[in-house]
Amino acid sequence: MISKDLIAAVSSLNNSLKKRTNISKLTRKDVRQLITGNIGNIKFFDTFSIEKLKDIKNEGNICVVDGSVNRIGANYPNYVEFFQSMALLGSNQEPLVKANILCPLVDDFSEKDQFDISKKTLCATELAVATYAVLNHNVKILMMDGTLMRYALEAEEEYNKLVNICKDKGVLMVGVVEEVSTKIIMETMISLKQEIGMLFDREALFNVLDMNEGFIVDDHKSRKEDYEIEQAFIRTSKEPSVIAIDIPKINENDFDNIISFVLTMSDENTRGIPFLLDMVDKKTRIDNKQAEILAKKYLDTEIYQSIFRTQRSKRVI
Repeated sequence: MISKDLIAAVSSLNNSLKKRTNISKLTRKDVRQLITGNIGNIKFFDTFSIEKLKDIKNEGNICVVDGSVNRIGANYPNYVEFFQSMALLGSNQEPLVKANILCPLVDDFSEKDQFDISKKTLCATELAVATYAVLNHNVKILMMDGTLMRYALEAEEEYNKLVNICKDKGVLMVGVVEEVSTKIIMETMISLKQEIGMLFDREALFNVLDMNEGFIVDDHKSRKEDYEIEQAFIRTSKEPSVIAIDIPKINENDFDNIISFVLTMSDENTRGIPFLLDMVDKKTRIDNKQAEILAKKYLDTEIYQSIFRTQRSKRVI
């Protein structure tokens, strides 16, 4: 059931969000002028021709990487997490996979640290399969699902190793971010003494760019600069939202071409993410049923029942 109190709370939230007057007064023109004058040059990016895509393919594989995590069990420490990361190299090649598991009863980490360790483990498996792909296959473009900042923060050593390998082998590395969570617009306005309140770039850039328009963020405007990561925003579809694109600074001279490549790989009639990332996401994902089957089949019944089966699952009502 949905209570009247909950309905009232949501309605109140809606009113509070509408009352953010400074934000509601921002027009499309205001934001575009702010970007052009302080953050980066808005411009139109071309898509690649079929011939250009063939040239890229002749130079090497397009490799896309994503990771998945799922958990069975109850609360800490009675659970096990399954991590699986995959690299797709093409329809005629088998996917490359790296996997890991975490269980507090065996791996001995505290309840306070559990979520940090989980994030680090997922990043490490994604970087491991990406590194293996670059070292053992002829990769030209390496596309990661999500911001490169994740790897720089959670698995710095492994990330830097991969960046250096890509540099040595001439591989163009790119992170594609669907859920934009930066605050560059807000921070720029604050620096200009314009109070705006809490405003994330996802909301600030909604319907601000035309399709195929984007801009590369000036170095000093992004905290990613500290990690030698360059950032851009682009609208790749009819959807009014933007996506973000990250690259290592070593690839900055190729940024326009990388943006055009991401644009070319994205269907304008979808939410704007390269279709290859959707493919690897579906293949690597471990759903609840698969996690449950994995645990029941390869753990002793007594161990599963006494440690990992939740009391909630035993309810009959």
